Amino acid sequence: MIRIERRHETPGWLVYAVPFISIAVSLLFVGLLLLTVGVNPVDAYMTMFSRSFGSKFGLTELFVKTAPIILTGLAVAIPLRAGLWNIGAEGQLYMGAFAASFIALYVSLPPPLVLPAMAFAASFMGLVWASLPGVLKAKFELNEIISTLLLNYVAIYWVDYLVYGPMRGKEVYNFPYSDIFPDFAILPRFFGTRFHAGVFIAIAIAVLLYYVVRKTGFGFAVKVVGANPKAAEYAGINRKKIIVYTMLIGGAVAGLAGMIEVGGIHMRLRSGLSPGYGYAGIPVALLAKGNPLAVILSAFLFGFLYVGGSALQTTYSIPVSIVYVFQALIVLFIIGGEFFTKYTIRRG
Repeated sequence: MIRIERRHETPGWLVYAVPFISIAVSLLFVGLLLLTVGVNPVDAYMTMFSRSFGSKFGLTELFVKTAPIILTGLAVAIPLRAGLWNIGAEGQLYMGAFAASFIALYVSLPPPLVLPAMAFAASFMGLVWASLPGVLKAKFELNEIISTLLLNYVAIYWVDYLVYGPMRGKEVYNFPYSDIFPDFAILPRFFGTRFHAGVFIAIAIAVLLYYVVRKTGFGFAVKVVGANPKAAEYAGINRKKIIVYTMLIGGAVAGLAGMIEVGGIHMRLRSGLSPGYGYAGIPVALLAKGNPLAVILSAFLFGFLYVGGSALQTTYSIPVSIVYVFQALIVLFIIGGEFFTKYTIRRG
């Protein structure tokens, strides 16, 4: 007879093994999908690897794709440490992009102040966008998954409205774009490629948040609330404040991701400016177990998937949506793997 028992203590090796096993099994399943369309999975993975690491262009594109994913991963990871699910990083990214674009195009400031103002406005707008789900969760226990998810659609269609209407550029030939940003509103680029200063910003934010969650009293309070909300209240920790603060931090960081996209890559506000970076932040945070430094590593994996997915599309005519299949499988297997970290199967 087989019975399932809850573990009294989870082995440390198992906690770290689950993400790696999830990635490996996802690679296996995607490989099987590639076989069904007549593509050798080994060749496909080699193509992805060579396109990402085999040239200056590929390597810099890897960093460019990774930067916003680091920030959206952090936007999910910080609330996750408090037991919250911020599914709204995509919408917060869009609202940050809108705020940064508004500063770049319509606010007259001395040129040296424009980029800092764009970053501040983007972070603030992302923070505001995340504040509503945070307050609703803290005050009324409204499910943050639903509220953050629904606000994504509001933000995306708000940006669409703007670029099809009042913010559409004068010389864009009916495309849903704003005017191009002035030079002083564009992040510096390096190596003659699209590699921009936003990469350094994203990594610096991850390091800063690692210090906050590991070395400060606030970080400890977040950990306690996430591990045991009732124990946190008995210890005098204000759970409602932690809920709101972690959501605000997540929103601010996701908003900054919007700024580095419009200021570093697109150089304008446009429809469809994100290929789903906000949603990619969810598996990134899960793989990282909420650790901000580990978010950097898992974000590189997903940056690799975006660059490699484009390579598969051009080489084998495989839709780039294979990237989203991979993301979904990783989430599925991580969630399934959590069962084995909490329970053990015994005979007899």
